[in-house]
Amino acid sequence: MTVSQVEAFRAVVLSGSTTGAARLLHTSQPNVSRLISQLEKSIGLKLFERSPGKLTLTDEGLTFYNEVQRSFVGLEQLDETAEKLRRFGTGLLRIAAVSTLALGLLPRAIKRFSIKHPEVGLSIHMGHSTVISQWVDSHYCDMGIVSHLPQQNLSSEPEVLFHVNSVCLMPEGHRLAQKERITPADLEGESFISLGNQEEMRKSVDRIFDEAGVKRKITIETPYSSIINSLVALDMGVCIINPLAVQDYRQASMVTRPFEPAVVCEGLLILPKGRPRSRLVEIFSEILREVASEECAALRAK
Repeated sequence: MTVSQVEAFRAVVLSGSTTGAARLLHTSQPNVSRLISQLEKSIGLKLFERSPGKLTLTDEGLTFYNEVQRSFVGLEQLDETAEKLRRFGTGLLRIAAVSTLALGLLPRAIKRFSIKHPEVGLSIHMGHSTVISQWVDSHYCDMGIVSHLPQQNLSSEPEVLFHVNSVCLMPEGHRLAQKERITPADLEGESFISLGNQEEMRKSVDRIFDEAGVKRKITIETPYSSIINSLVALDMGVCIINPLAVQDYRQASMVTRPFEPAVVCEGLLILPKGRPRSRLVEIFSEILREVASEECAALRAK
């Protein structure tokens, strides 16, 4: 059994005749008939009932055709895969981000990317900056978005996506909502929701309050901005937070005020060291820059 014999058989079934099959295969009708006869002899099955001007599949022929179709569908999928590889490399983009960005900015960038490139698969992961850096270093992820660069980072030089000043997040109607800006002294004795100990921003905020000699009531701590937003909306306390983390909760009954002294929040893009950037990484990185720039501009316009 040869590939040309199987192709001739499939073409006959699809077109309904050896003449139609010859047109599909750009060959002669006698050549198609010869290939069909050779196939039947090779596999020891009668595939067609023959009558003047007509070929009808036998039961064995129908079963054999169904198997042939499954094989050809697989080959067509291989062709599609090869085309994706020619255009986008592996056709799968693995992205990791800290929770502040994984739950807001990143999904919006993904949506914009997927509208333009729906055929590309995406694998999304979330973790702390240190863990994400390790994923990128080990090539487990193609790119990472972190809030700071760990000391043991082996990745290429980070690219800064944004710089924004943190804000004080509080429930609407809070006693401090009337103030234009919040200082550490304003939060003396205030119920406070803090970021987790592994977060670099937590260290900066704690240092500011320690230097000011201000004591807060840290009732809850969590590294997840989505949980912080929900807790603040429920009047469980206030928090110093990256304003981009509040973007998806604008309809909630919360307000933000500038916090002084400013705590700078960064978003850094990191890529594996010593590995050429794929076309997929380049395309997604550009969209990520666009979305980050737009969201920071929207914050400044408020």
